Amino acid sequence: MAERGSGGERRREVWVRTSSGARRPFLRGMVTHELVQRGLPFDEAYAVARAVRDAVAERDEIDTVELAERIERHLDDMVAPERRRALAAGGPPAEPEVTVLDHGQPQPFSRGLLARNLFAAGVDLDRAYRLVGQLQAELRRERVSRLAADDLGRRMADLLERFEGAEVASRYRLLRSIRRLPRPLVLYLGGAPGTGKSTLAVDLAPLLRMYRINATDTVRQVMRMVFSPAVLPALHRSSYQLDEEVAAPGWTRRRPSRRRIEAAFLEQAVRVLVGVRAVVERSVAESVHVVVEGVHLVPPLVPFPDLEGAAYQVMLLLTTLDEEAHRSRFLARDRAGGRRGERYLQSFAHIRRIQELLLDRAEAHDVPLLETRERDASLQHALELVTGLLRQRVPHLAAAVATPVKPPPTLLLFVDGMADRPVRALGGRTPLAVGVTPTLDRLAREGRSGLADPLAPGVTPDTAAGSLAIFGQPPRALARGPVEAIGAGLELGPDDVALRANLATIDEAGRLVDRRAGRIREGVAELAAALDRLPLPGMPVDRVGVRVRPGTEHRLALVLSGRGLSSAIAGSDPGDGAPPGPPLVPRPLDPHDDAATKTARVLALFEQEARRVLADHPVNRARRERGLPPANAVLTRGAGHVHRLLPLEYGGMALSAACISGDRTVLGIAATVGAETITSDAMTANLDTDLPGKFAAAARALSDHDLVVLHVKGADIAAHDRRPDWKVEFLEKLDRRLADLLAAHPGPLRVAVASDHVTLSEAGHHAADPVPVLIWGPGIEPDAVEEFDERSAATGALGRFPLQLLLARLFEPEG
Repeated sequence: MAERGSGGERRREVWVRTSSGARRPFLRGMVTHELVQRGLPFDEAYAVARAVRDAVAERDEIDTVELAERIERHLDDMVAPERRRALAAGGPPAEPEVTVLDHGQPQPFSRGLLARNLFAAGVDLDRAYRLVGQLQAELRRERVSRLAADDLGRRMADLLERFEGAEVASRYRLLRSIRRLPRPLVLYLGGAPGTGKSTLAVDLAPLLRMYRINATDTVRQVMRMVFSPAVLPALHRSSYQLDEEVAAPGWTRRRPSRRRIEAAFLEQAVRVLVGVRAVVERSVAESVHVVVEGVHLVPPLVPFPDLEGAAYQVMLLLTTLDEEAHRSRFLARDRAGGRRGERYLQSFAHIRRIQELLLDRAEAHDVPLLETRERDASLQHALELVTGLLRQRVPHLAAAVATPVKPPPTLLLFVDGMADRPVRALGGRTPLAVGVTPTLDRLAREGRSGLADPLAPGVTPDTAAGSLAIFGQPPRALARGPVEAIGAGLELGPDDVALRANLATIDEAGRLVDRRAGRIREGVAELAAALDRLPLPGMPVDRVGVRVRPGTEHRLALVLSGRGLSSAIAGSDPGDGAPPGPPLVPRPLDPHDDAATKTARVLALFEQEARRVLADHPVNRARRERGLPPANAVLTRGAGHVHRLLPLEYGGMALSAACISGDRTVLGIAATVGAETITSDAMTANLDTDLPGKFAAAARALSDHDLVVLHVKGADIAAHDRRPDWKVEFLEKLDRRLADLLAAHPGPLRVAVASDHVTLSEAGHHAADPVPVLIWGPGIEPDAVEEFDERSAATGALGRFPLQLLLARLFEPEG
């Protein structure tokens, strides 16, 4: 391994010989890292490491003892005496004395990581390392050798509050909580060329724990590869340049007007923002925070108003008001040999006009401005602005949280489709309001109630999204297909495409008669076995494989395995309420996506073959003889890849959890987050489920689990069948069984009641309304709610919040 000097000449390699006789190359970065670990600021550590490297540059080899001595001598010469005395003894840092449990996994205590987090909160690095050292000394005095990450964060925040003030402590708490945001954070850094957007994005993102950065220039370059100059000429020039294709009649190149410069720039921005939106939508779908930086981020075109419910969007506009400072940035680029500064300087007047346009837009739409003349000051100011804006949006993230006391065993009663809208047949009241549910009303009186959005305000969730939120997961983390496949016991690889499927009935003309084949239950396993690994005509067996497993009732889980497959497809299921006609034909979401086109073609081929196999299957012959609709077709939807979910935790410690259900979707999610799954043939996902058996299993599980999720689906089935009277009856049965469990439980117990979505008894489908929730038990102060129903819960102390945060509210109610 060789280095190059500042003039590009090749340096000699210096080897370090260890006490065992092994040889390794001298690496300046490793010396820097060790010194930072010992408490030296990076700049000083780097300077010492460079000095050591220069001192041994002419040597072929040096042993570790001499190297350690040289490092100590250079520290004596280059570091102030008081700081030198504070450093640990020479040599590699000692093994950490404290183990930190993060999501239940042991991690070493990291001085550097903690100091970086304090720096992000506004503490300079020297002071940050001293505070970390003080915390480390406190832990040592208290003989603490193992603690949860959340406990470590709380202690650090308390220390900051004592020595740096409430504002810094609040910012630190918020920065630590960004990873717990129920929706992804999208940070837009806009500004004219030369205002430092790229530099700030690289500096800022890791401090905010955001590890995806996208530049609008990159988006534009990708779009250039797709659209030729003849199709979209605006993409094929720089943002500050003009051309005849965008010039209005009468304009000339001799003296471009302000109007012409702005029009040319805005036309390109509008085109590029199509690609930017795709980037943001992908981050939302994956629940990943993202920084987007670039000149094309023009208010009010961004943030995107219709995505407000799906992401936290924060925008800063960077500006360099001093004209000479702005000009010097381009001169520096020229000297650095990177992007040539000459062409920027030639168009400098145009760039300044673009900045004026952006400033006017920012002023008109209340976008915060960030002056970037000084890099370090810009970074700290940006952190203050971003954390301030987030604090307004999600105020509880920055609040001080007391050290949690582990709660008693907790039952989460997950009543699928529980909530509703007023029903005319029930006198304009909801089934939950009409039903006689004294137990739920008691819990509401003695606990706290509120409303929760399963997905986002105004967005209708499906069962998978709502169930993911119930388990504390981002509701868009998994598509329905992978959830169904996991619940059916299929193992998924990262390249597999999983879909949810229905067994359905079509007539002789190929028209869809029943999307659920009469809610078939018997014989589903035999039909699934007939379709599993079904050979596809014209498709080599080793090219694409198809696995099929039975799901809940009429549902199947289907997995396509092979190379070059994409989940960006739409299946054949037209959904409830579709006009009469044949099933849809699977198709790619983007007709230009070759992988998606191939996958849709394979899926269509499978569905065609499935109809042939199912047409005369013995199960269907028997159904026809009994006058039942045959399950002679497969409808598909919800394609997706598997992604890792967050483990269940409490205060940084892993939760012991169990889930009782008859629904494979819910059981699949539970298994993925590490919960024990409990089910039986009698525990159906329907009105006839074994309620006594489910509550008995819950009572047993509460004796040795922190959290027990008890899922029942009867209310949802009744509403889908447009039978509000059945829904009322089911909720009343559920209430009686809950009363029995509470009476029989031998000790303290905490209870939560929630639902994954609203199911409308009059319309028979899901709705975008929030769902009522309640939490009850020791440590939970009651509010003024007297009954448990949709209207009463809206007045509760929990307020309205994302359903994903229910577990946090349940286990840390004072937070």
